[in-house]
Amino acid sequence: MDRRFGWFGTWVEQHLLVTLTVASTPDAGRLLSAFGPTAFDRGSLSLAEAYDIDEPTVRLGTSQGWTYAVEHASTTGADPDFLRHLTVDGSLAVALCFTATISTVHVARDGEHVTGFEPSFPDDPRWGTTPHAFDVEIEAAGFRQVGYQPPGGPAASFLDLVTGVTLVPAMLEDPLPCGSLPGPRRPASGSPSATAPLIPGTLLPGPAQGTAPTDGT
Repeated sequence: MDRRFGWFGTWVEQHLLVTLTVASTPDAGRLLSAFGPTAFDRGSLSLAEAYDIDEPTVRLGTSQGWTYAVEHASTTGADPDFLRHLTVDGSLAVALCFTATISTVHVARDGEHVTGFEPSFPDDPRWGTTPHAFDVEIEAAGFRQVGYQPPGGPAASFLDLVTGVTLVPAMLEDPLPCGSLPGPRRPASGSPSATAPLIPGTLLPGPAQGTAPTDGT
């Protein structure tokens, strides 16, 4: 794992139920439209401020010529159908999704869900049309290092290798234009947890299911 991303493993464990989607399209509107009817009515909010809202949100930013979305209490970016739609214009997208029950990494390109895997178990199962397309990057990112390690660090390293986008805390935490996503509200306690609802269409299993998400192919 690239030492630059060691911080992200700890960060992920403190901010479960977060999805980061990075797309090669420079147009933030293109990324926003993929989320569907989104009420982009929250102004600019930091991640901490988004956590105070009792509903799923998405915040949009740009970095190094790429556009990215940070979802709070939402896993839309980890849905292969969403990624297919997002990249149908010939672009490429990488999604990193972290929850209390399962974490996933996905790559889509040219309207295809190319590969997806669990960062803690990068070799089995795999999903997508070309599940081994990024084996070199998976190896270089450090997913297969012996012994337990938080999944965030290798995932950030993988993102850097595939897209050239170097993840830094400010991308995730600083104020960004924020909108509400459709879906159920979180409990009034407001604390992100394994019981926080996911928006409709999520592919992540409930705690009792124990099965990996699939891409439907």
